Amino acid sequence: MRFYVASGLENFAAVREVSAELKALGHQQTYDWTEHCDVRDQGGERMRQVAGREVAAVLEADLVIALLPGGRGTHTEIGLAVARAALTDKGQVWLWSQDGSHFMPDERTCTFYFHPRIRRFCGDIKQVLEAVKENWGEIVP
Repeated sequence: MRFYVASGLENFAAVREVSAELKALGHQQTYDWTEHCDVRDQGGERMRQVAGREVAAVLEADLVIALLPGGRGTHTEIGLAVARAALTDKGQVWLWSQDGSHFMPDERTCTFYFHPRIRRFCGDIKQVLEAVKENWGEIVP
């Protein structure tokens, strides 16, 4: 299975942890943005390059996991993954929130978190990894 893990820059350690666990299970990461993290201070050409790689990675992934909270980039990646899944019936989009606060009907949530193509997880991040182990055969088209 090919996967991509989206999140805010402040969560890069959790992204690395989830990615390492999935790779240890034999899955392929489509792009690891944590290798460079923030590139906003490296100029427009570098940002275009990273944006292109991230878009390609999201579109290539069988599973996009977004660890919340996320910033503008994370939400762009969620949108790309939902659009791909809705238009092609390929790929899955999973969101994780440690305390579930991002899924409450208030200013912290996003309407798209409730799109029918999204699966939501709360609590221990290990639940997401267990769900991958249990469902990976259904994730890959």
